[in-house]
Amino acid sequence: MQQESTYLATLAKRSPLFDGIGIDNLSALFSCLGARRVRLVKGEPLMRTGEKADRFGVVLSGSLAVSTYDANGKRTLIKLISAPESVAAAQALSGADAISVDVEASEESEVLLLKAARIVTPCENACAFHTRIVRNIMRTLAVKTLELNRKIDILSRRATADRLMAYLYSFSKQNASREFDIPLDRQGLADYLCVERSALSDEISRLCRAGVISSRKSHFALLKA
Repeated sequence: MQQESTYLATLAKRSPLFDGIGIDNLSALFSCLGARRVRLVKGEPLMRTGEKADRFGVVLSGSLAVSTYDANGKRTLIKLISAPESVAAAQALSGADAISVDVEASEESEVLLLKAARIVTPCENACAFHTRIVRNIMRTLAVKTLELNRKIDILSRRATADRLMAYLYSFSKQNASREFDIPLDRQGLADYLCVERSALSDEISRLCRAGVISSRKSHFALLKA
């Protein structure tokens, strides 16, 4: 019971999806939305391309990788999602027949799954918190659209170095610091930028030698304006 109260309190306080709903209403809301919690080990899939798009998730702990794979099995990392963000909400609520991405645990994780049909169908009890979550979802999807636009801008660069620097400058601005840790390892960064890992490593080494950046694993610093 104490563990249940702790996770409800965390969601009520941190998740933008449940902003303004309050801990006292969350249990009733989850019942209304057919919510269930699932635990995943690293690498375990939450959703696969082609599966029915009838649910979406809220990350309670850990993180999830949203990716696509081409015919040769080459991966493109779209986004790394951590608590308390939502995943696959746009696809589930758009009326799409099937999920078009793969969602896998990038570490041991726990996810709250919600039924999309329960969101778009008016609650028979006309509960105020149901209306509130619909507004919250609209705001959350708007934020994700801005993030997608940012990635499109980064990938519009042709050269690997230009993509890397666009990503680092964007991350620096987001964190209001010229020195920061990114949430991706070297392979994850290569997947996100849609470049070969070896080419990315070469460019990072070259930029470090030129005094443009410094780098140690996932820690970066921008040294030149």
